Amino acid sequence: MVTVEPHRYPRQGNTADDRIGFYSWGGPGTIRMIRVKYFNPRIDEHSLMTCYDYDYLARVQDLFGITDFWATYSWGFNDETEAQDRRFLLDRLENFKRLGIRVHAYIQGPNLVYAEFPDRDWWARDERERTIAYYKGRHVCSIHHADYVNYILNKIRQTYDYGFDGIFVDNIQHGQLGVPAQPGQLPFVFAGDRSAGAQRDFKAETGLDIPLDFEADPQITQAYLDFRVRANTRFINTLADAVHAGGMEFGTNYYDPKFHPRHIYGVDLNESSQSQDYVLFETHSLPRVDGRRHNGYVDQLMQAHQIEKPVFVVAYAHGIGMEPQFTQAQIDNLFSEGKKAAFHVCLKGSEFTTKGLWHNLYLDGLTTPRRDKPLHQIPLEDKVDPIQVLFRVKLVRKLLKRYYNPITHIAFESRLFRMVVYVVYDLVIK
Repeated sequence: MVTVEPHRYPRQGNTADDRIGFYSWGGPGTIRMIRVKYFNPRIDEHSLMTCYDYDYLARVQDLFGITDFWATYSWGFNDETEAQDRRFLLDRLENFKRLGIRVHAYIQGPNLVYAEFPDRDWWARDERERTIAYYKGRHVCSIHHADYVNYILNKIRQTYDYGFDGIFVDNIQHGQLGVPAQPGQLPFVFAGDRSAGAQRDFKAETGLDIPLDFEADPQITQAYLDFRVRANTRFINTLADAVHAGGMEFGTNYYDPKFHPRHIYGVDLNESSQSQDYVLFETHSLPRVDGRRHNGYVDQLMQAHQIEKPVFVVAYAHGIGMEPQFTQAQIDNLFSEGKKAAFHVCLKGSEFTTKGLWHNLYLDGLTTPRRDKPLHQIPLEDKVDPIQVLFRVKLVRKLLKRYYNPITHIAFESRLFRMVVYVVYDLVIK
């Protein structure tokens, strides 16, 4: 975590050409994806099937003034399964064009629905050659596998001339997530990818083998962490070249910048943003009037890194599938903050679970957001993380080194153990 000093927003009022985003997954692919990742979810299918209709889009634009829309193109099923998903979006593309809304086609990053690719072995591997869980029904792919890289490049190239304004590739990560024992320190459990391709590339670049124990030799561990960043940067640049060849904008998800993504995901903001046309953060800091949550740290990050490209912030109150419909007051807070901020608001329009029902943003009863709410601005400080305190116990680290990956598989794939995911999420991320 980073310590954020008292924040003062740098901008007073939006400019006429300010961009406002709407981040909304819909269509048959999203319904199918929710059913893969969750256990017997209740879904308002009508909500997800009408969110790209002209009347809904026109109302969204009228309420929020949106200029950019992130819409579902590919969730990582095979091409035959996704044919109807692509058709669903393409058949509605004219609705966006009539309203002058830029459309960014969403493509899932290096993780796929493994049951859809039974004849492929392009998965990232841990130190025991086990696959790495991304979520229920999904495994992490290796960006060191040429077949996988070609697969996603071909998916991008197939979008040429469809009329999209941009391509957005989500969830860029290098193998297994790293878990630092303390903020900014080296991970103590396996991180990244130890597939044959990753081992080959690391050996070629450094002359070293990927370590089996990240506490044994900090120097080699640091070399591997730097290698992960270089590999991800090359991968992102390759995707950017393909998108730009089609005359579209390119962006990826940079996660929540409160954390240290170099260690966790293998992504560096300065390096990975060079080839992107905008930066998008998904934060867990939906602003509150009492100031205990706000996105001021994003503005400070932009200033510290001298980011001059557009920056969009999608702010969550709790997380995907963990929060009910935003209230008018919450939306007012978000737009009031956005009026003063250097970044652009991108309103979350999907993945709400009101009373256990999955749905996209219901517009009934909503009004044009207030942008003049006097939000408090207080320091956001580090808190003592009970997980990190626990991880400093050597025995705990030893057990996690051995069982980290199996535990993640069980937590995602077993309904009985899914509570582990939510407990960790509450303690660490929120």
